[in-house]
Amino acid sequence: MDAQELLEAAKTHTGLSQSGLAAALGLRQPTLSQWNAGKAELSDETYIKLAKLAGVDPTEVIIEKHMRKAGPEGRKVWATLAKALPKSAMLGLGMVLLLPAPQSHANTLTPYITVEGKVLIM
Repeated sequence: MDAQELLEAAKTHTGLSQSGLAAALGLRQPTLSQWNAGKAELSDETYIKLAKLAGVDPTEVIIEKHMRKAGPEGRKVWATLAKALPKSAMLGLGMVLLLPAPQSHANTLTPYITVEGKVLIM
């Protein structure tokens, strides 16, 4: 998923305008417009926030971002990491399923922000 596709997915998933999405990411709207036009690059942290807003796995987004920017040798390394990801994700899921269920989530706080009258879980 390239940058423009990720931006559109986040807007669709959240129902926010581009300026609302910029606010949710803590960016100025012109910065997001430059990024959408391919004239600027966002940090990994911003890509991760955007992936979460889009409902997409942030790990895959970061790997794809770095694969696009890497040279031939770097792309091979990132491709190897991408192939290994499902295996490690399955191991992690298996471990989670083997753990006992927590007694209560009553004290768990979920970070959120409100943009354009919508509550976004971060």
